[in-house]
Amino acid sequence: MNISVFKPSITRKEMDAVLNCMVSDRIGFGKASEQFVKDLSDYLELNGGLAFKEYFRALKTAFDGLSLEKGSVIAVSALAPNIYLDAAEASGFDIRVIDVDPDSSLIDINELEAASSEVDAVIVNYDMGFVPDMERIADIELPIIEDISMALGASLTERKAGTWGQFTVINLDEDGIITVGGGAVVLSSSRKGVKTLNSMAAEMHPTVFLPDMNASLGSAQLKNLEAYLSSRSEISEIFTKSLMRSRHKKLSQKIDANNIAYTFPVLLETGMAEVAAYSSKKNVMTAPTFASSLAAFSEDVQADCPNAKALLLRCVNFPLYPMLGKNNISTISKVLASLP
Repeated sequence: MNISVFKPSITRKEMDAVLNCMVSDRIGFGKASEQFVKDLSDYLELNGGLAFKEYFRALKTAFDGLSLEKGSVIAVSALAPNIYLDAAEASGFDIRVIDVDPDSSLIDINELEAASSEVDAVIVNYDMGFVPDMERIADIELPIIEDISMALGASLTERKAGTWGQFTVINLDEDGIITVGGGAVVLSSSRKGVKTLNSMAAEMHPTVFLPDMNASLGSAQLKNLEAYLSSRSEISEIFTKSLMRSRHKKLSQKIDANNIAYTFPVLLETGMAEVAAYSSKKNVMTAPTFASSLAAFSEDVQADCPNAKALLLRCVNFPLYPMLGKNNISTISKVLASLP
């Protein structure tokens, strides 16, 4: 059986939470969704927010919440999800694409600082669970949106990822740290921000919000988050030791921070197709790490951002998630150690 790159980590107890919600006759938006937002806010020490059915809706709401003028410019990483462009345009904003650090794939802060006079805000995504230098980014004094979809639970100087910006977005799709069958949340670090979100929510149709059935799964998974993250870290250490026996290397955390082993991104010395074919023969699936990024959809971005282009062409994801099991971990380790 093939080992997939991503797999929702849902336990029996978590499914019980969903079943309990179903038998309560309340599976639409309601108390469970509100509780999930509160649980996430308490975990991150934020003030509250909203849970939506769609990642796009959460991103657009965060952009709208900045209350910037139409035509404002948002700085984004070249390897950020391409959906950022759609959400920004839907809010009436332009984007300024910034190249990335070649070792971590995170936004190049030197370039962001140089462009700071030409942009009105920045959305910072924690690619592959790595933590950017948010202290330095905050010193630029731009409005910040943090996307911690790949780094829920990460921290910098004992401060959790997601607590630096005006708004924080977390994707809850099947490849997320928390997987609820689709959806996303947007949270705020301030009471003013929560008030702004609630004001926008009052004008939205109830069907855009995350149903209670999905939210109940999210709350159940959040209770087990630390165990999930510990498991991811242990598996990552095993894979790292195996990869060291090959000629390839992995992306790395540049500053002193507690990053999350979101997946296992390998920076290849050989062609991606060759590695994918070899791994597939061993029943280990792989995927291009940045296939959904802005750079992947734009030759202009690739031309302007050479570091992002190099990572786009050479970086591939291997499976890493809590439900892998010992046999699959052993199989992947052997593949990593013997990559062509």
